[in-house]
Amino acid sequence: MFRNRIVYALILAACIAFSMSYTSKVTAVLLFTVLLYPVLALVLTVWQLFRVGASFSAERVTMMKDTAFETAVRVSNRFIFPVVPLELRLTVPDEDEAFMADKRLFVSLPPFGEAEIPVRCKHKFRGSFMAAIDRIYVVDPLRIIRVSKKLSEKMPMTFLPRKLNIEDILFRSAVEQSVAPKRLNSTDKDEFSHVREYRDGDIFQMVHWKLTAKQDELMIKQFDSVNDLRAVVMCDYRQQNDEIGMTRADMMIETALAFVRTALDKGVHSTVSFGDVNAEPSFVNDEGSWSRFYDLACVIPPDLETEDFVKAIDKVDKSTAAILILITDSLSEELIKRARNAAQQVTVFYAYLNLSGEPLEEDFSDERFLFLNILGTDENALKNASAQIINNAE
Repeated sequence: MFRNRIVYALILAACIAFSMSYTSKVTAVLLFTVLLYPVLALVLTVWQLFRVGASFSAERVTMMKDTAFETAVRVSNRFIFPVVPLELRLTVPDEDEAFMADKRLFVSLPPFGEAEIPVRCKHKFRGSFMAAIDRIYVVDPLRIIRVSKKLSEKMPMTFLPRKLNIEDILFRSAVEQSVAPKRLNSTDKDEFSHVREYRDGDIFQMVHWKLTAKQDELMIKQFDSVNDLRAVVMCDYRQQNDEIGMTRADMMIETALAFVRTALDKGVHSTVSFGDVNAEPSFVNDEGSWSRFYDLACVIPPDLETEDFVKAIDKVDKSTAAILILITDSLSEELIKRARNAAQQVTVFYAYLNLSGEPLEEDFSDERFLFLNILGTDENALKNASAQIINNAE
């Protein structure tokens, strides 16, 4: 555009020189036309600016993280002249950077025309983000006038954490202690403590049919006895301020999800804490609570205010837990000491997030707790670590 303006300035200077050298109607008309064009172009461009629009085709996007996909931007021209070109400034998860980034789109539209522009997207971290169309630009045919207006088109985008696989190691205990779970689907009328309203994901075997018939609303039997508590998952989350921290947080959340899912499949109830000082731990004892916990894991913010991990471990009531799962990227003496002490009462899994992928100088496999050296962040890292425990035991 700068080059076009230079060319226009040279043409205007030539017309002025020509009209001064040759005083005639032709030169006057030519000079007047050249001088009048920017005014007419500005008026028509501003008018056209308010006759064009842009929006996202979808209301929201939910996608697995680190997965490439397409979203569409719908643009329209409700003016009698074509738009050549229309420029959009967006904030979307760029496919190349795999992170939220500014992006420019160009499109030409005929009079009263519409178009959908596919945008390739990808985000390598789980979480909730907001895509936006920030500004729209329109230029005149000679591209010397450009006007713009601010847009407030937004679209929420949620990127889900991976569902990692883990070997069946929950019952491979280093201490003589039973971790046999209470029956999740028990329908004994004397075992449930209260009833509540039905939630998505609840199993119908737990419906309290008599109360449902009375209230004309599905009611679910709830088992909240402390005897149902069998696994406690502690996550050393801390605040994440950079890309390495976000990678660490994602791996920690995905590891916690893997343990909780495996426990639920075996009928073991879980309590999960990310150390949030402003929230109660999550309790997962059925498919409904699992779905809610997974939704929560998708949107845990990076600036979560957390308490000291060692102090959080000390607060765990080990009399009601049979399994204690510690997920951290630290190998401090304090944490190792806490794991050893807890292993005298419960089965302890020390899930160490070895994000560097380098071998450890010290071997913890012979300790009283079960040590998982999770090498790297790929999908098989957790499965390989758990398989190593099984191989060592055999």
